[in-house]
Amino acid sequence: MRKKFRERFLDPEVLNRIEAAQNSPETRRRLNEMKKCVKNRMSDMFYIGFLGFVATVVVVNFFGNYALILCAAIWCYCYNIFKSRNVDVDDLYVNNFLTPVLNEIFPDTVVDYHGGMDFEIMENLVYNSNKYYSNCHIIFGDDYKTEFCNMRCWHYTSDKNGRKEEHTDFRGQVLVARFNTNINGHIRIAPVYEKGFFGKKLFGPYGSKRDGEEEIQTESIEFNNAYSIFSTDDLYSRLILDANILEILNNLSRKINVAIYMNESYVAIAFQSNHFLFSAPATGWGVEKLSLAGEYEQIRTKLADFYALIDIIGEKF
Repeated sequence: MRKKFRERFLDPEVLNRIEAAQNSPETRRRLNEMKKCVKNRMSDMFYIGFLGFVATVVVVNFFGNYALILCAAIWCYCYNIFKSRNVDVDDLYVNNFLTPVLNEIFPDTVVDYHGGMDFEIMENLVYNSNKYYSNCHIIFGDDYKTEFCNMRCWHYTSDKNGRKEEHTDFRGQVLVARFNTNINGHIRIAPVYEKGFFGKKLFGPYGSKRDGEEEIQTESIEFNNAYSIFSTDDLYSRLILDANILEILNNLSRKINVAIYMNESYVAIAFQSNHFLFSAPATGWGVEKLSLAGEYEQIRTKLADFYALIDIIGEKF
């Protein structure tokens, strides 16, 4: 039987340990190293760019027909200098700061900062988008091997002049737990995006009822106003979605849009927070403001709600 992990994210002792680790001399040393690298990178970009610009002006004025070739050579040379001196701040952030702090929560947590979530999972959660992007793929060291990522989804339209316009459909976090559920097909819980004429529920990027799905009504009026359940497995839908889960989802709907997709092999939840978490600092000021305790505080309640749902769902199978 799997452990229940929700209480871990409600335990203030975990946050205290993260704050203690963040304020330790070793962590401060790492932060100072990151700050130095960020400042050096910004200085290199300025000076190398300035020298390249000056050299280009001189070449254009004095070398006439050969200017284009010489300019290309100068900029290639400047780029190679910058590349050879550049330090990957993302790697410093992940290896020296993010991974050690996350391991305070779950030992054996693995971070693939430039990795992403499976495309199928992203599409199943936000069905009507055209493009999907994810980063900061984390596998927590719990029994579920819970996966985390930031996700952005968007689509394009054309205006009356034929110009392409980009529209963001979703920006937030995705959490996935993989285990055998025995669901026949899938169960999808879509948040109501807006109301149309006569109170008709519209689901925007999450998508309305698809072929093969049936809409399941619950006894909770609040839930039925905030979400719709679209399912290919009526029996398991009614088995899984008990009063405890409806209460959790009702509480979430008052704060944030949440979409859920579950099939025979995984349960996935998307939180539309409208921002990314665990972003590496790009400036010296960003390093100074860096706080994993603050970042963890933002995701802590999401993880607690996620594990509350997963624990209840897992008990059904």
